Amino acid sequence: MYYVFSKNGDCVASCNYEPDADDLASRNEIAVVSEESYDISKIKLVNGVIIEVVNEPTLEELKVTKLSEIDVWTERKITGGFVSECSGEIVTYDSDRDTQNTVSSDLNTIYLAPEEFGKNFPSGYPMRGYPKNSDSKQIYFLTKEQLLQWNVDLGLHRGVCKQNGWIKQEQVKNAIDKSEIETVILD
Repeated sequence: MYYVFSKNGDCVASCNYEPDADDLASRNEIAVVSEESYDISKIKLVNGVIIEVVNEPTLEELKVTKLSEIDVWTERKITGGFVSECSGEIVTYDSDRDTQNTVSSDLNTIYLAPEEFGKNFPSGYPMRGYPKNSDSKQIYFLTKEQLLQWNVDLGLHRGVCKQNGWIKQEQVKNAIDKSEIETVILD
């Protein structure tokens, strides 16, 4: 394979046949033959030798990537469960979007039609969660007051997760080099 390089050593083309020497000379280009196959966007000619160039991402590119990772991390923290003692014991409850939307809607029923809550949930509002030191979900039947506390605890959980994400975003935005970005740990 023939690789054509500019006078600056940038690869501008490749071909299977030997290029016309006069044509190359008219553009200050040079052709080098190689048995190896290269991606022309990733090679340069340095002192007559083809070298593969590793393009390091810019600081801004690293920041964009890390900020995207923080967004995903924050979302996972929010929706990955939270701890509440609203039932009287320590329980890790689900906090996925469906659970949040369902409970939010049902809380409207509590406020707008409290008599319907008792009619529809005579044993309490069913909420699944993991008791402390258990990997088995159980159903808890929460009273109106417990459900309201559950919602408060969820709101506080979301707020803490968002604040932690914002802190990490600020660290990335203020980073002046790659090593500072690498110190932003997502656990």
